[in-house]
Amino acid sequence: MPKAGCGGKPIEPGTSSAKTKTIQPRKSWQRKKRRSMFSSALHAKTPGLAVTDSRGLTVRHVLLHRTEVTEVAVARVTGQRFDPAGRMIAAIDSRLDRANRSTVYSLSGGALFTESVDAGWRLALFGEGGQILADWDGRGSERKVEYDALLRPEKIVEQKRVVEVFAYGGVNADGHNQCNQLIRHDDHAGTLFFDDYGLHGSALSETRHFTLATGQPDWSPAEPDRTAMLEPIGLQTRWAFNASGDVVEQTDAKSNRQVFSQTVDGQLKESGLTLAGAAQPQALVSEIHYNAFNQVEQETAGNGVVSQYSYDQQDGRLDKLSAVSAQGSALQRLFYSYDPVGNILRLEDASQMDKYCDNQCIEPISRYTYDTLYQLIETTGREVRNGASHGPALPDLQSLPTVDPCQVSNYKQRYQYDAAGNLLLMRHEGAQDFTRKMHVAPDSNRSLPDENRDADFDMNFDPNGNLLQLVRGQVMSWDVRNQLQTIITVQRKDGPNDEERYIYDGQGQRCRKISTSQASGRTLINEARDLPGLEIRTTADGEILHVITAQAGRNSVRILHWEAGKPDGIANDQVRYSLSDHLGSSTLELDHRGSIISHESYYPFGGTAWWAARSAVEAKYKTVRYSGKERDASGLYYYGFRYYAPWLQRWINPDPAGDVDGLNLFHFIANSPINYRDASGLEKYKSKYDRVELEVRLSRGPILRRGLTDLRENSSDAAGKLCTAIDYAVTATAEAIEALENPPSANYSTLAGRILGDENPDHELLLTNFRTLHAAAIKYQNTNAEQLVVVKSKIPTELAFVVKGDPHERIFFTETGLKQPKKIMAMTFIHELSHIKLKTGDFYYYQKGYTTNPNNQESPDEAHDVAAGLHDERLVTTAQKNVSKKMLRSLFGSSNTGDFKTKLQTDKTLRSNALLRNADTWALLIFSHAHSALWRMDLREQGRK
Repeated sequence: MPKAGCGGKPIEPGTSSAKTKTIQPRKSWQRKKRRSMFSSALHAKTPGLAVTDSRGLTVRHVLLHRTEVTEVAVARVTGQRFDPAGRMIAAIDSRLDRANRSTVYSLSGGALFTESVDAGWRLALFGEGGQILADWDGRGSERKVEYDALLRPEKIVEQKRVVEVFAYGGVNADGHNQCNQLIRHDDHAGTLFFDDYGLHGSALSETRHFTLATGQPDWSPAEPDRTAMLEPIGLQTRWAFNASGDVVEQTDAKSNRQVFSQTVDGQLKESGLTLAGAAQPQALVSEIHYNAFNQVEQETAGNGVVSQYSYDQQDGRLDKLSAVSAQGSALQRLFYSYDPVGNILRLEDASQMDKYCDNQCIEPISRYTYDTLYQLIETTGREVRNGASHGPALPDLQSLPTVDPCQVSNYKQRYQYDAAGNLLLMRHEGAQDFTRKMHVAPDSNRSLPDENRDADFDMNFDPNGNLLQLVRGQVMSWDVRNQLQTIITVQRKDGPNDEERYIYDGQGQRCRKISTSQASGRTLINEARDLPGLEIRTTADGEILHVITAQAGRNSVRILHWEAGKPDGIANDQVRYSLSDHLGSSTLELDHRGSIISHESYYPFGGTAWWAARSAVEAKYKTVRYSGKERDASGLYYYGFRYYAPWLQRWINPDPAGDVDGLNLFHFIANSPINYRDASGLEKYKSKYDRVELEVRLSRGPILRRGLTDLRENSSDAAGKLCTAIDYAVTATAEAIEALENPPSANYSTLAGRILGDENPDHELLLTNFRTLHAAAIKYQNTNAEQLVVVKSKIPTELAFVVKGDPHERIFFTETGLKQPKKIMAMTFIHELSHIKLKTGDFYYYQKGYTTNPNNQESPDEAHDVAAGLHDERLVTTAQKNVSKKMLRSLFGSSNTGDFKTKLQTDKTLRSNALLRNADTWALLIFSHAHSALWRMDLREQGRK
């Protein structure tokens, strides 16, 4: 008998049909139980182990790996080596027999020399203030930075070319709040003028002038000469802010005006757009409703489509995402099922039909299987039956509506990885079977498709690990900053090549793309320029297109406005609403009436499995796809700091942020692409909805922002303020280290006596801990920036906190904490960092919030009173409430606080030891030793006050 279909009815070979189903999720307690049992059996007896040394530093991680229940788990061991100051000097994974990364530090804790098997070596030279003066790398690249007296960068020189110049407002530039602010920045793309600043220090307007030439500029010292290198017409963007620093209006360079309205607690309530020359605004999103944890529950797009989001009440995970048109038809109904740790096991779009073709039941369901390291090892889903692509190209476009059930078929993909997480094998079973094998270098994580097995890795990668050839004939070149500069799309022996050239601004973001091609003896040039909220595209045949871009709640909107050369078959000022999944991938595009323009589905690692559109002309203008990122003609996805090749399932160059996602600098978000999203090509936020987050949500309140990228996208002012505070902390720790290094500064005994009550404390202990905190603070400037979290706390006076035992060392700032002065934020950051790195407690909170000035013995000094025993009662009360019994026993010999005050009065060393274990004390010690350096930083920030 022929095999039964989904509903149990036999399907005769060679027949096809489609069945409309009731829109209900295919969840049942039996299936969930079976999945849970299988997952539990696979993970049984595979704990993660950590080995620590006597200082509490983790020197070894042991993870147990297997892919089948019947397999014997294999240990994957990662080791770390530390110097006497507690700084990591080497990290070794379980695959290589040498260190993946090794670091040599300066006496002040800066990374002088770093060597990576993936990214090559880098040598840096630091100044007295911890600023980078010069650096060199394995490609022979050289960069020098010149600073003014306030340690603000003035000039950046790369390969003896001046590539960036900075100019600041003087003391008299107060007319537009420009005093001490950056007012002109000459970079790789041209010049950015900051015309006006608000009282909060945020730029109210900026004007971009692109360079006349497309090559890398060499800026002249003379301003008129630099201006002569620019296009005469600038492109100005303007913003308006409310009193809380939220953006309420943005006017782009073509006078299209977006307006935003917030709720009383700063969440987006609605947004609208008025096109240039239009009399009436149009709504983009409205009626956004949030739950108690600040998660969006419902929003209404400008085309009347209502999106709804449902979350599990126990852990806050998204379990249903739906969209209904104004006419009541279901456009999207996604149902999610998870394993106990939050990995997605099953994703169903219940708005789609079961289809039957060639004895197959094709369900709109994707299923995912993981190994014990939570790497994706198997997936099933739907793909296009004919014209599938497993390389850079898109699959064949299907027509909408998709009436023919045989347009799609089932597929299964299996993945195998080596011990470092490199893909070794991808086996695809579907309409056309396909296998991709990867060949990994024996001494690094650099990898090539197996057809290049005999290729020399040194010929295919430069010394910094940048891939030099995408596919055969497509040669890539990279700039000094390891940014992709050009890619040859068509190589010719007897004539010019076709190529794409990319130009970046001073922040490393792409702002210009120039495509050059040859046709009938002519050179055709197409160009795209990226500005805030606007893309300007021009083509060789006279087309001029303005793409107005906006984020409308959880979804996005793009408006296509043609100045010239509009093609037939598409309306001018077409509004395209994009409905996304949990990763931000564009799955549906809708027009202003809610009708479907295009529909797209993706393989787990980002390739397009199938896509359909109502017309080929409209499909041509879809550029934003997987993960909400732009797909280039080469097939690469541009993420902001890196490019991703979905068919290779890896980045094409090492992570600029270093080993933030593990020692393999090429693999894509830990081989778990269904569960994580990389916002910018640097790293992922770790462990969303994990035990720590659940504890925070229950005890403190909803999580508002996860990671610096998320914060910057939603509140650039708050993100900038937090970054400045961490800069303060890095500078302060560097100054404190310098003050204690042999011989200690003259203020050392004075400060120790006034803060600790002991003029001769353990010098080595202080110096070692200062170095530990300095190295850790630098990580939050770079690699750990995505572990900074913003919380709406129930405790109104709370500024920040950490959770004991958090494996990802997140620091949770509250909304109140982000409203503090930058110096208080910096001290708060050091306070929390000491909890993580020094295992401190909270014996005492200093109330005044200022540092001790070692040069003013008469200054009011709460710390001196505490050290002298005048606040012992408060110290005991605070310790009883906040400090663990284990720490109290180690200090006082018991956890009974009844006689603590008496012991403190009779033995002053107990008080000194308690203060050395107090988080606030370390913040006060560091910032007091760095008093003069912070005063200089205050001068640099005076224009923002």
